[in-house]
Amino acid sequence: MARKTRIAARQVVEVIPLVMRTLALEMRSTGYLLAPVHCPLMVMLAEGSHNLSELAETQAVSLPTMSNSISALVERGWVTRVRAPHDRRMVLVELTPAGRTVLEEVKRSVEGRVGRLLASLSPAECDQLLTGLEVLCGCFTRPADGAQSSE
Repeated sequence: MARKTRIAARQVVEVIPLVMRTLALEMRSTGYLLAPVHCPLMVMLAEGSHNLSELAETQAVSLPTMSNSISALVERGWVTRVRAPHDRRMVLVELTPAGRTVLEEVKRSVEGRVGRLLASLSPAECDQLLTGLEVLCGCFTRPADGAQSSE
């Protein structure tokens, strides 16, 4: 691994916990007791119904772990389990209207907090951040091809 790539990797690994701590604190401040692991799950469900296996695979967790997460969200009334119309043996998980409201409020709160933290950036720094985030997102969303980066 090239030197600059190692430095970039180290910085990503160092900044992610800081960002996650800020997000978790803001999420807790909303009063919804939403665990940080539940937010991406609810975002995924806001796009449409999914079965437990799809959710577990996408979130890279075991089926029992995903089942526990879904049970916690069901208890709060934020998601529901329904039979698939095309196969009554399959159970789908859907976001409820209450869950959609919670998700939108939490997202608005978290985005507001992050926006306030970023407000001190100059326009040039903001442009740099946007470019860097686009690159970072691309690294984590494209399939791994084994290509090595150079300095």
